[in-house]
Amino acid sequence: MELEWWHWAVGGIALVVAELVVPSFVLIWFGVGALAVALMLALSSPGMTVQLAVWLVVSLALVAAWFKVFRPDAHKTKIGMADADVIGEVGMLVRAV
Repeated sequence: MELEWWHWAVGGIALVVAELVVPSFVLIWFGVGALAVALMLALSSPGMTVQLAVWLVVSLALVAAWFKVFRPDAHKTKIGMADADVIGEVGMLVRAV
């Protein structure tokens, strides 16, 4: 069975919508990769191996770029990152909020 462009488009949209349920923010990039393959198929007709390779390369490049730009250790604030021994303690503001 040869995949048509709309198969990739429906799969991509399903992955993007599934991201609303899964809080990891990773599925969206695989959905965008599938939409990129759908666009490629609308313009040309490569084989299944090329389709899967393009989907994999685009998806992994987007995931890598996402984690490169927004690394977990690059937070500017420490909101929600308190140690267990300071939870419940009272703090004092030293400047205006």
